[in-house]
Amino acid sequence: LSSTINPEVGCPTFGGHFILTFDAVAGQTPDAFDSFAGTPLRLEKRVEIRATGQGDPELTAPSVLVTDSSHIYVLDPAAFGVHRFDRQGQWLGTIGGEGDGPGEFRRPTAMGWLSDTLWVADRSLSRLSFFHTDGTFLRSVRFAIISGPATMMPRRASPGGRVVSVPYVTVQAATEMDALPILVLDEEGVVRDTLAWQAVGQVAVSIVTPPGAGESVPRTMSISHPFDRRSLLAHDPHSRWLYLAAWRTDADDQRHLELRRVTVAGDTVAFMRLPLGRVAVSRRDVQSYSRRIYGGLPASFRSRVSSGELTRAFLGQIARPSETAVDAMLASEDGTLWLRRTAPAATSATRWAGYDRDGRFAGLVEFPVEYHLLAVSEGMLWTIDRDPLGLPTITGWAYESGETVGT
Repeated sequence: LSSTINPEVGCPTFGGHFILTFDAVAGQTPDAFDSFAGTPLRLEKRVEIRATGQGDPELTAPSVLVTDSSHIYVLDPAAFGVHRFDRQGQWLGTIGGEGDGPGEFRRPTAMGWLSDTLWVADRSLSRLSFFHTDGTFLRSVRFAIISGPATMMPRRASPGGRVVSVPYVTVQAATEMDALPILVLDEEGVVRDTLAWQAVGQVAVSIVTPPGAGESVPRTMSISHPFDRRSLLAHDPHSRWLYLAAWRTDADDQRHLELRRVTVAGDTVAFMRLPLGRVAVSRRDVQSYSRRIYGGLPASFRSRVSSGELTRAFLGQIARPSETAVDAMLASEDGTLWLRRTAPAATSATRWAGYDRDGRFAGLVEFPVEYHLLAVSEGMLWTIDRDPLGLPTITGWAYESGETVGT
């Protein structure tokens, strides 16, 4: 994207589109964490979907949630389909099933809206399937673009029949790449444009352990870590906008989070800088982290790899270890963006700070650390947590920016 300066407003413009600069946000935050300080907004539980109960489906591994004005749709790969609920959380049925036929799935991985049509991407079948909101199967399109170690599969769909795709790559491949292309495809799977290149966010390393008893080949295990997260990617539930975020250092050596809101046509329509930087960490920090998580790894892993070897594996696959103030990003259909503060291992809660589409601070919410924020849709926050048996519960929370609700 080429940039120019508009002398009348003194702000950057990209591709002929005015970029909103959010200097007021920076003015509200004298240090990197002020956005996450203060009293959280109160939340009111409105919907609860449990894995067990009368008339409920068997939720196993719900991974994506979208809504419309009347229904809630939950993608559960283990169920080979999408569970459909009314807005009160009453189960209405499951879209799809296991198989290769029309409307069936082998490995569903993503879901979203294309106007009023629900689409579901199947990574194993390299296929995008379209459904009516009542679950009726409409049609499917095959996608498969191979580029080196990566397989392109549709991640997002947008109005106008455009599909946004980001490659799936292995952990090892990600450590060897600097960036991934964000492609725009039509509904027939033809690449029409490249929006940008997303810097790879390394969030895991691949550890190879020697063969154990009764084994003849090494075993590979991927371990998540907080270091060197280079970028974040988010989209609103109806995929009208794509959000790209990366950490930058300006001429004054000030570190910040640079964020763009991009249309499917590739136009940057908004621009934001937040004082949420990335900080370099030392070898000792990586070593401390390795020791902290080592005890929680499976005994079969610890019998083959020492804590020191784990540290060396981290350092060997991370060029310049660093930590960020933000480690996750979600967007709602109204343009509100939610950022999760990186939390220390010993913390008991996670905090999310919200910014409206004009860059104004909208407030913050706090959840127990075992709650994962799954989606932000239709003015509600949707979380997932698990009981002691590992069974998931999805909860919809109402919130009101600027004031508290509930008790």
